[in-house]
Amino acid sequence: MCASVRIFVIISALWLGFCVVCFWFILKAVQNLGLALLSSISLAILGFLTAILSLLFYRVFVTDEQQRRLESLQTEWQTTQNALRQLLSQRDQLGLLVQLLHRFVIVTTRKDIALALLSELPPFLHLDKMEIVVFDTTTVYGVWEGPSSQMVVEELESKDRNRIPSWAKGQLTRNVVQLHGSLLIPIVTDENVVALIKLERSSHSFTADELRFLEAVANQTALALEKAKLIAFLENLSITDELTGIANRRHFEWRLNEEIERARRYQYPLSALMLDLDHFKQVNDTYGHQVGDIVLQQIAQRLRRVLRRTDFLARYGGEEFVVLAPQTPADRALILAERLRQIIAESPVTVSPDLQIRITISIGVAVFPEHAQNGNELVRAADEALYKAKQTGRNKVCLFEPELVKGGGNNVRA
Repeated sequence: MCASVRIFVIISALWLGFCVVCFWFILKAVQNLGLALLSSISLAILGFLTAILSLLFYRVFVTDEQQRRLESLQTEWQTTQNALRQLLSQRDQLGLLVQLLHRFVIVTTRKDIALALLSELPPFLHLDKMEIVVFDTTTVYGVWEGPSSQMVVEELESKDRNRIPSWAKGQLTRNVVQLHGSLLIPIVTDENVVALIKLERSSHSFTADELRFLEAVANQTALALEKAKLIAFLENLSITDELTGIANRRHFEWRLNEEIERARRYQYPLSALMLDLDHFKQVNDTYGHQVGDIVLQQIAQRLRRVLRRTDFLARYGGEEFVVLAPQTPADRALILAERLRQIIAESPVTVSPDLQIRITISIGVAVFPEHAQNGNELVRAADEALYKAKQTGRNKVCLFEPELVKGGGNNVRA
């Protein structure tokens, strides 16, 4: 039996006893049994009605308290559910962030970073479309299209800059811009916007929690891009000749093996041109090594301007340069070599307004697989052809002849 019912029974019993006592006193006072009985019954009914009303008011009060408590519990439950959902979301976000960091540690190029973001973010954020633009000397542009999940990442040369979307042009803001159904996130390093990410989602807008997550992703992406830039700089430093800015001998040897394998696989000729400046020792002896360095720099620039995009130019050592010309047979290699010789010989090198030095070059040409079966043999054959050009008067082009044998012990490379 509940407490309220017990209290009601006790009060009812007490009230009934009180009514009996009242009946006795009324009967004694009026000496009328009917009147005393009627008065006692009325008093009993009034008491019972009062008790019932009190009990009802108590029930209403208890019910109201229980309703408020239930509403409070529902609110607490909803709050707990929201907190749990937020924790689960943060757990998933943290997991994705760790996965991105792992990929950022492995990748070394801007293109790989863009691929990592395009493959991880759209499914996680339920995007309709995602685009990314990474700015540098060459712009990396990537796009992910739903629902086909088609992904394309490419490097745009200067001639392809018109393909960059309009939202990535003009004055770039360093703040997140949220538009209707899309979000523009800048990637900032040293107060400069180095990349932009555009996210599109039509189902619902981006929440504050997602914005904080994307801010963390942007910060980590900025660090990854800085790392990729540093790696590219160090790699370039290790394969670039410090004086002339073109490839060094180490880079040439690596590229030579690569081009030999490609020429062997696809069965096309690969020409090697060995170039040497004539009488360069006299330039150093007469004007000094600083002037000699200027001459080497300007010669390298002239050669680079004349060569095709597919040709590879490197400084082989000292005043020697080497050119690899893929898919170039002997006759076309001779034409290319003659063009290079004429470009150098036709105008002097301007060291200063008061000093101009006329320079000529000798060039030896050899072709794989006609004159050699591997990279070392190709370089040796081009070197022997260069030796012949030096022997026979300099400022000329010579093609390797298989029966060519170096003669004499005199050094004619100067």
